[in-house]
Amino acid sequence: MIGGLRIEGRRTLVAALGVAALLAFVVQESWAGRPITGDSLLFFLVVGVTLGSIYAIAATGLVVTYTTSGVFNFAQGAIGMFMAFVYWELHSNPDGPQLQTMVALLITVGVAAPITGALIERILMRRLANASLVAQLVVTIGLMFFLIGLANLLWEAQESRTIGTFFGTDGFQVGQTFVPWFRFITIVAGLVLAVLLRVVLYRTRIGVAMRAVVDNRDLASLSGARPARVSMFAWALGSAMAALAGIFLAEELANLGVSSLTLFVVDAFAAAIIGRLRSLPLTYAGGMLIGLSLSFQQNFLTWGERWTAAPAAIPTILLFLALVFLPQARIEGRRVAAVVTPRVPSMKRAALGMTALLIVVLPLAAALGRTDVRRLTLALVTAFIMLSLVPLTGWAGQISLAQITFAGIGAFTMVEVAGGSGNPLGLLAAAAVAVPIGALVALPALRLQGLYLALATMAFARMAEFLFFSQPEVFGTGTARRVSGIEIFGLNFNEGFSFLGIDFGADSAFLLLVTVLFGAVGLGVVGLRRGSFGRRLVAMRDSPAACATLGINLLATKLAVFALSAAIAAVGGALLGAHLGVVATQDFLMLGGIPYLLLLVVGGVAVVSGALLGGLFLQSFTWLTLIFPGVTVVNWLRRLGPGLAGIGIGHNPEGLVPQIGHDARARRANTRTKGNTRDH
Repeated sequence: MIGGLRIEGRRTLVAALGVAALLAFVVQESWAGRPITGDSLLFFLVVGVTLGSIYAIAATGLVVTYTTSGVFNFAQGAIGMFMAFVYWELHSNPDGPQLQTMVALLITVGVAAPITGALIERILMRRLANASLVAQLVVTIGLMFFLIGLANLLWEAQESRTIGTFFGTDGFQVGQTFVPWFRFITIVAGLVLAVLLRVVLYRTRIGVAMRAVVDNRDLASLSGARPARVSMFAWALGSAMAALAGIFLAEELANLGVSSLTLFVVDAFAAAIIGRLRSLPLTYAGGMLIGLSLSFQQNFLTWGERWTAAPAAIPTILLFLALVFLPQARIEGRRVAAVVTPRVPSMKRAALGMTALLIVVLPLAAALGRTDVRRLTLALVTAFIMLSLVPLTGWAGQISLAQITFAGIGAFTMVEVAGGSGNPLGLLAAAAVAVPIGALVALPALRLQGLYLALATMAFARMAEFLFFSQPEVFGTGTARRVSGIEIFGLNFNEGFSFLGIDFGADSAFLLLVTVLFGAVGLGVVGLRRGSFGRRLVAMRDSPAACATLGINLLATKLAVFALSAAIAAVGGALLGAHLGVVATQDFLMLGGIPYLLLLVVGGVAVVSGALLGGLFLQSFTWLTLIFPGVTVVNWLRRLGPGLAGIGIGHNPEGLVPQIGHDARARRANTRTKGNTRDH
């Protein structure tokens, strides 16, 4: 045991030295050459500590909610964003009440945000205490998309909004450096909140109860604490801190934007991880580290055109490094949970299902117009990418938020190999390129589990936006690359063909190709599930400790399933590129890929038909607005539907397809039981 700890410590030291050397190299190569003076250092500190205070406030609220409820709130950023808009409505909207600054701030942070947090805990999070991690993440992700959709409905995205700053442009001089009052207030607020939280946690009854609930919820209840009330208070407090961070950030950015505000607080996850999701002082220090890092690069470094977007990746890089240097997790034992286990279909039944899918799609491809055919194709391509998560998350229990990145890698490979020729080898090349990258992403999975692994894959996807896809050799920034159609055996699926006397246009032909490929890969996935590999994955999900005891190589199994999942997602991305015709960085953003996991879980994360249902479900909201144009309810459903679907999964974490199958088998069993009773 001691020897293992020493080896782990040496590896950590070597990795830390490697990171430090890389950091020194980056600073040296990108140094702007500006003189370091007392004034430049002071300005760097003011900006850095201001940003760090905002990150620390947001991350502290996240830690407070996680430690008392056990649910990691992916919607923390969306709550802060929404409350910043509420503050604008009360304070700065020309058509609103235009309340005084302190009144609007107190109503938003002291009333609206705490009530919202308490309602979220009471209605949603309390039911998730014993749910699986996938269900917990999907519900909070669903809440995030619900709030984003609601904000876009209530406040027109094209309109520019600002909330102003505390005391306007006034401030004071420190030497040659001007310090605005709003930045000074942000810094002081961060310090005061840190001190107040310390006092609350260690000097008040509710604080003692909160720490007791963290250590042992059941024992705290026996000692007279009320875990439900404590958790509700924690969520109210966390939402208030998210609101304050959102308002401070809106002042700093001088603009209200739904995505920018939401993603900024998502970047605060790094500070929470530095605090190990438990320590408030370390969380505050983590926020300061992020803020000072951003301020340092703004003031002392310069970036060429190739790396213009790189500074935006700094918080995500810190998140990834914090996760890498986490102490290695011990192997978990069996986790008991009441779940609906989906029945594994026979190969014959699976083949019949895929044939039925083709039979349904064939007349639709011939009868529908071009626009509808393209929408159906997009739904099936989306289902193809979702299919990559079935073995990874559905069977192996490894949560990945980076499938959109593998899809982007597949699209890029398709451009390079078959961009102008339509060579089908581009699909195989996409899978081949993604396999080693998937195995590389699997490396954190060898030492991270559960939530930490989900955050690591999210960080990988976010870094890929700024460090890979934005490169001019890949997709670039603000540019796009063309992808031609696929040609197999002289048959160009983007030109169309005739079959049984029926003419299929270019888009219809491509729809049939995607359907056939989805059926073939889906059959292969079912075959894997019925084989020894599928059984190993399910066993690893249920009890990694038991698998290790029985001699199953967990290292090889995890590497294999990540590589397989990446290959499937890459082929889906290559098909997506061929379908769209042009691809750009905006097609493969992390935030746009998260609904893949969300709606797959809604359909059924462990079954191929769940991926098909999830892909159709994701596109159904757009179809409704086209079928019923101008209908307000339909427009609301399009914006709020994905989020509501994710929120609803808390009531049915195994998805619709397994639940429907379970209910049908239960009805048949009841019918047989009643028949036997009548016979007797």
